[in-house]
Amino acid sequence: MYSDADDVVELTTSSFKKEVKDSSDFWIVEFYAPWCGHCQKLAPEWTKAATQLKGVAKVGAVNCDDEKDLAQTYGIKGFPTIK
Repeated sequence: MYSDADDVVELTTSSFKKEVKDSSDFWIVEFYAPWCGHCQKLAPEWTKAATQLKGVAKVGAVNCDDEKDLAQTYGIKGFPTIK
């Protein structure tokens, strides 16, 4: 849903701890499912937010279809969820 050209950081179970939990940076993370219509509508706005918040906050996204354990750890029950 997001590309390498976007300012949105795609997070995985293996990168989440290092990038988010162990970081002193402020993060806003979207937990999404690629098939979710609301998530698809949010994606362009989330990308704009990531660009506008550069230097203030890091904006990430977790594909919950691929990262089910991470979604469960954070109690994700619906999409999109922003934490």
